[in-house]
Amino acid sequence: MNLRLLSRAGVKVRPVLQLAQLPTAHADIDWVDDGLYGNVFRLAAVLSGIASVGWILCAMSREPAIQTAITLLTYIVIIFVLVVPRRILFYTVRRQFLGLLARIMKPSMSDPVCLADVVMADILTSCARMFADLFLVGCQFGKFIWSKRFGADISASQGGLSALVQFVRDRYEQDACTSSGMTGMLLVCVPYGFRLRQCVNEYLKAAPGSSDARRHMANAIKYASSFPVIALSATQRQVAVDGIMETKYSDWALHAAFGLWVVAVAFNSLYSFYWDVAFDWNLGHSSSGWKLSDLVAPTDEKQPIEMPDTFVVSPADALRNDALSKSNLPSARHNFPWMLRPCLRFASHKLYYIAIVLDFLLRVAWTMKLSSYIQIDTMAYGAFWLNALEIYRRWQWSFLRIEKETAL
Repeated sequence: MNLRLLSRAGVKVRPVLQLAQLPTAHADIDWVDDGLYGNVFRLAAVLSGIASVGWILCAMSREPAIQTAITLLTYIVIIFVLVVPRRILFYTVRRQFLGLLARIMKPSMSDPVCLADVVMADILTSCARMFADLFLVGCQFGKFIWSKRFGADISASQGGLSALVQFVRDRYEQDACTSSGMTGMLLVCVPYGFRLRQCVNEYLKAAPGSSDARRHMANAIKYASSFPVIALSATQRQVAVDGIMETKYSDWALHAAFGLWVVAVAFNSLYSFYWDVAFDWNLGHSSSGWKLSDLVAPTDEKQPIEMPDTFVVSPADALRNDALSKSNLPSARHNFPWMLRPCLRFASHKLYYIAIVLDFLLRVAWTMKLSSYIQIDTMAYGAFWLNALEIYRRWQWSFLRIEKETAL
């Protein structure tokens, strides 16, 4: 939907995302934006259809083992569709997608970081829980297969020790996946590690002491602040839910971990919200020349702000191909909405203010999924709706992130 709306608004998405600079960009690829959003939409429809079928089958089944098998099979089918090497199923889009993933995962400090790399890595941070969920599904399925295939044979061969063997097997089945919290925690950290590496990469390439260097270092701190949140969330879950700390110090340790978690999550959420508004969307400007981004990365030289022509269109007009022709746009020199910016793509200022408010609320709501005190997964469709809200927040973020690049 983002690609469709931006394309109809006259935004050339491929140059903005710097897709032509990627190694996967070859001469045989059609660089028309209409083909881009069309193929992306069709591929997304295929993957969504596979996921929907898996969800329906899980809902129809009442056996946890069957639900786990269906979930794992759904993951496998989706991955197969993405990596199938043949020139079918939107091969060009899939190749670019996999190429972006390979660039993000490559531990290099010399490769240039394109905007497409940044957007993809940021989207992966919203999917961080998926990595741990995939591991948990595989663990649950492996535990089921192990217990069915080997459990009966071991018990029969042990004779009088069968009771002990049964006890060990039951204990293993109970703890095999829940005790792997460290693995799950590390998997959740992986997407944030990718984005952190990109920030460090850009910091090393920037001139020492420059505004760009300060900005990239401040951005790296933002992603690094996610690690204490994830680690403390996993600690609380292990202590409170799994009961692995059954001592007289359990309550004290749990309250201490929760207090540290509140501090860490408050800093991460508020700092991330600030970064969305001040840097990713470049909002928060004042008519005097000061802007929100100056709080952590002031410009190298203080100069009076030069107000460009503000060009704005309504969301309805933005859907027309010629909507962004500057000859037809009103000019509002030296005058722009409070705490936004001189150049806006859309005339409805309320859209930007609503996006800021929703981003704050959804940033805070997303942290609920990490808390051990708020068991979202146990609520009726709680995890589903929270994930849906995060998808919307990321959609909104991506839309304004690209809009900002075209409005500069």
